[in-house]
Amino acid sequence: MPVPTFRYTLPVQVSPAQLWALVHDARRVAGLFPYVEVEEFAEVSPEVWSYWRRLSLPTLATLRWREEARATGEDTLAFRAVEGDLETFTGQWQVTPDEAGSRLTLQVAYEIPEGIGPAVPAFVATHVMN
Repeated sequence: MPVPTFRYTLPVQVSPAQLWALVHDARRVAGLFPYVEVEEFAEVSPEVWSYWRRLSLPTLATLRWREEARATGEDTLAFRAVEGDLETFTGQWQVTPDEAGSRLTLQVAYEIPEGIGPAVPAFVATHVMN
């Protein structure tokens, strides 16, 4: 069975540098999603962060995983689960220039363990982006 993916792009009326400054704040970005708690946040190096996430959605059992985020260049913050309840959770935030300012793209590939519940709905990620 293919791994569920989600991709969403949103125009943002600020410069790419301003938007990247917000996305590059890994602690802030990690805590954006509703129903998610961030624990044990640590800066591994100037461009790499590690933290535990706990997802508590009413339709799912609580999931907990350690995630690593890494800035790649000056436009992408890549992340992936490295241990815990999610074997597949990887993606990136990307900032690109646009005529009106910037575009912010979130791309995620994930797999909810069998028997836990339905896939996390795309509207949760869309809500956070908006």
